[in-house]
Order: sequence, then C-alpha cells, then structure tokens
Amino acid sequence: MIQEIFEQKEISDIIDLLKKKTVIVPEWDELKYEYDPSLHDIMTDKVGRKDKRGKPKVARITYGVQKLATRRMTQMAFTIPAKRTYKHGNDPLKKEQAKALEKLYQKVRIDALNKKRFKAYFSACEIATIWYVVKKKNFDYGFESEYKLNSVTYSPMDEKFSKMEQANLYPLFDEYGDMIALSVEFTHRENEKDITYFEAYTAEKKYVWKNEDGEWVQLKESPIPIKKIPGAYINRPIPIWEDQTNNAKEIEYTLSRQSDILRRNSAPVMKVLGKLVEDTDKPEGDTSREVYQFEDVTGNIDYVKPPVDHEAVDAFVKTIKDNISEELQLPSLALKDITGAGMTEEARKQLLVDAHLKVGEEDGDIIEFLSRECNVLKSFLGLINSKWKDSIGDLEVEHEIIPFVMNSESADIENLSKATGGKQIMSQRLAVQRAGYVSEEEIEEELKRIQEEEELDRKADLFQPSL
Repeated sequence: MIQEIFEQKEISDIIDLLKKKTVIVPEWDELKYEYDPSLHDIMTDKVGRKDKRGKPKVARITYGVQKLATRRMTQMAFTIPAKRTYKHGNDPLKKEQAKALEKLYQKVRIDALNKKRFKAYFSACEIATIWYVVKKKNFDYGFESEYKLNSVTYSPMDEKFSKMEQANLYPLFDEYGDMIALSVEFTHRENEKDITYFEAYTAEKKYVWKNEDGEWVQLKESPIPIKKIPGAYINRPIPIWEDQTNNAKEIEYTLSRQSDILRRNSAPVMKVLGKLVEDTDKPEGDTSREVYQFEDVTGNIDYVKPPVDHEAVDAFVKTIKDNISEELQLPSLALKDITGAGMTEEARKQLLVDAHLKVGEEDGDIIEFLSRECNVLKSFLGLINSKWKDSIGDLEVEHEIIPFVMNSESADIENLSKATGGKQIMSQRLAVQRAGYVSEEEIEEELKRIQEEEELDRKADLFQPSL
C-alpha cells in the first residue's frame, strides 16, 4: 500500500493519498471555539447580549471549563512523573543499557515534555512526537557518543496554548491497524510569505516537500537509519471536557445576566410616598443627609431592596458546576473546597477517588504511546552505540501513570513506624537520597561527613561531666 502511494508521478497526488486519515479526530478549528474563552458565545453574541447605545455595555463573564478540565486532567496524570521500571535481571549489560535510557529521558526533560504534550492531547485530541539525532560529541548517556537525541512534538493546537509546533497530523494505518506512515503539515512565515511544508515518515524513508506559490517541490528524501517510523502518535475521539460546553455556556449567561442586574441595582433606590412641601428640593442620587418635609403626616421616604436573590443564583451555578465535576470525574480543588470545615486528610484523599478512576480509564492509551516511543528511543541508542544494536531491543521497560494524591509524608512515616513497633524503616543513605538536598553523585560524600560529625560528637561526650 505505501509503495503504491510513492509510485505516483505527481507530488500533489502523493500528498493527497498520505492525507487520507482513517482515525476519527475532532477538528481543532472547531474545538478552539470551545477551548478559548475569548471565542465563547457570551463574548461574540451581539443579538441576545446586545449593547445599547447610551447605556453601560452588557456584562460578558466567561467560565473556561474546557481549559480547567484540560489542566486538571494533565495535573492528575503527570504531576507525579510517569514511572519507568526496567527489567534487567541484574544482567550487567542490561543494567548499563537501562541506565543509558534513563539518562536519555532525563536529558530531554521528559517529565516537562509529558505535561506540555498531553495538555495538547487532552484538548486538541492528537499529538505526534518525532525523534531525530544531531551530530554533537557528548557523554550524556554514560558513554562517549558522536550524536545526541532531540525531539519535536506536533499538535493541531495553537502554539500560543501548547508552546509546541502547530501542525496538521496525518497517520496512515494498514488493514492490521499498524501505522505505515506518519505525516505532518505545518506553515512557517519566511521573508513575509507563508510557506507550507509537508513531511512524511515511513519505516524506510523521510520525505520533505514545500509549497510555495501553489506548487509542491521536493526538498529531501533520506533513509531512516533505525528502520522504523522515528516517532509516536496518539489520538482520542473527543476532548477531555466531553459534552460540558453547553453547561458552561449556561453558567456564563447566568452570571452575565446577574452582573447586569447587580450593576443596575447595587445603588440604593429611594422611594418617596406623599407630596413634599413646595420649597423642598426633591432627593437626587444617593443624597442621604437631607431633611425632607411633607405636606401630609402620612408622607414617608424609604429605601427599596434591590430585587436580586444572590442565594438562588449561587445555588443554580453551584449545581451546574457539581454536575460538570461529576460527569467529568474531575473534582474542584479550589482552596475553599479542600479546606472546608470537617475536611480531614482522609476526606481530601477520598475527594480524588473519581479523578483516580478517570486516570485509570485514560492511562491505557497513554502507556501504549509511551511504550511505542520507548522502542524508538532504544533503537536510536542501538544506533548511537553500535555495540548494543542487537541487544538493546530486548530490554524490557514498563511504564506506569501514577495519579496525583494529596499525601502527608509525615503521616505515612508515622503509620509505618507504628506498624513496625517503632523500629527504623529507612536507611540513612535512602533518607539522604529522598531528601534531595544533595545530588546522586554527592550522597556518599555527604554520608561520610555525617558519620565524621557523629564520631566527633561521641568523642566530645566522653569529656563532658555527667549530670
């Protein structure tokens, strides 16, 4: 199938075939009107929320549940970094390879990258990360190398939101569900002109074309040295906020209407009953220190309470917000919600049960993506270190997504100490390591200094008079 595509004579025909997307993914051009509060109906509605000449502009209050849900899901899944477990069976070679792979992850700052790219995944519904080597002498992975690895992540999401390269993604799968090509199309501004580039990756080659003035021109065709698509792709059928846009819209319109009423009625309204004495000025504005005289003893002045039932509006909005949290399984973590009366540590943990279930529902696809990417990285390490070419592929790596939990380490340590009858539950070396105040390389030196100080204290005690 892939061969037939590249046998086409016209570049435009090749690109059209590569663009035949078989996965169902929402268009970002539509999703952005939900994700970006500045594009919500409440901001653009000029009929139902029409400004009237000579009067204050109508209120337009946004509620960005889409952004909130995206951030909350990313935080729940990646605040605690994804865990990698290497199964090396104490084989010295496998241990060395595992160490090199972990160093690679640290050098590319994989934890920060995961937060950025999965934020785009949860909102724009698809991402692709492409890995490549650059020629630069280094010792980053525990051995001397002429090359180092870099990556670029593409997403349809606007760069101002994702801080990554914005591109259209076109994965191509065969009848068995295996990806046989991954293409990205992006536009760069060059010399005051928009130039469109189209890159295609197969297991054998990388192709690069550019479109300038409506004509496609091939720039590059190069072999893929690892003999597999040098990247990973993941998609989802709906954004993480699912069908909550209408609920958010109801909140926006309700709060905006209430804001209009508050504006009109926040100043006290004076009610005059009866006829004022002829020489008395009528009350104006919020004048309140004047004495008014009435012709009749039944005359009276009073203030009218604004016709705003705040409690009813607050209850209505809270009900919708609770519905949103329940349906999305992403609870509110606002300070007032987690520090309320009676909110114990155990209760705060229970608050996140739904969110943990949600992470468990999502992590299968995420782990599959991370595992596929890991295989690509192992192949590149086998290319950089030729001694590992035929063996590093056998290194088993398990990925785990650990949902965020509001833990009190002191409480956990106290519980463990009680369970062991007050005995020591951690070595001094591990305690120094867990504290994180010194680097891994300095731990042994720090332990040595601690032991020397303890020895000095013991010697000093010998010369202290007993009490």
